[in-house]
Amino acid sequence: MKIPLSLLFALLTSTALAQEPLPRLELGAGLFVLDAPDYRGSSSSSTLVLPFPYIKYRGEVLRVDEGIQGIVYESSDWLFTLSADFALPTDDDTPEREGMDDLDAIVEIGPSLNYRFLRLQDSGWWIDLPLRFAYALGSSPDNIGRVFQPRLSWRKPATRLGEWKLHFLIGPIYVSDEYHDYFYSVDPGDATATRPAYDADGGFSGYRGEFTYSKRLGDYWLGGFLRYDNLRDSEIDDSPLVTERESWMGGIALAWVFHQR
Repeated sequence: MKIPLSLLFALLTSTALAQEPLPRLELGAGLFVLDAPDYRGSSSSSTLVLPFPYIKYRGEVLRVDEGIQGIVYESSDWLFTLSADFALPTDDDTPEREGMDDLDAIVEIGPSLNYRFLRLQDSGWWIDLPLRFAYALGSSPDNIGRVFQPRLSWRKPATRLGEWKLHFLIGPIYVSDEYHDYFYSVDPGDATATRPAYDADGGFSGYRGEFTYSKRLGDYWLGGFLRYDNLRDSEIDDSPLVTERESWMGGIALAWVFHQR
């Protein structure tokens, strides 16, 4: 793919952009390349190239950036929000689930309490306590349980255009019985000689580490992430649908920003 000359120019001159304040609203369009396992624990992965609308909104109550976030309470070191996240459906040729129902797209919604316990010059260390309620988006939304992911996170916000926005997090994951059951149980009717029946319990669901980055480059925006999951010693470590106990997931996106104010 050829890189536009305007993007190369923006890369070379992006330091000048750091003097411009962040706009309240940014609109654009871009492409996102994602490489990910079909689900946590699967040996099969997929690479997708997806168009996406680029929307950034920095309001006092509503913020659209890495997901959609509603601000309930905010002070210098405390942040309480309601937010939502989204996961794509699995590929229908996942080998572990051959002959089983496909996994639908998932939306997770819930509150998060965040506390900054250490301020640095241009960044800070936080404790995040997000609780999400998950819904499978089939023919009608179906509640599939809860996800609690306490984590330690480091955040470097971008306060001006042209600055890097960086975020690193790590922590365990705990889920309800229904959530594990949706992904990792095997009904007797789906059992085979190599895939015995299995009833998944809730509880510890492994560890996750994630690093995200983004930056405005003139009329373009560059962003991406890298995620590591470890399912060793989790409640579903012995599920026949878990064949990879460690996995990586990553994506990179480039968008053209055609409007801001």
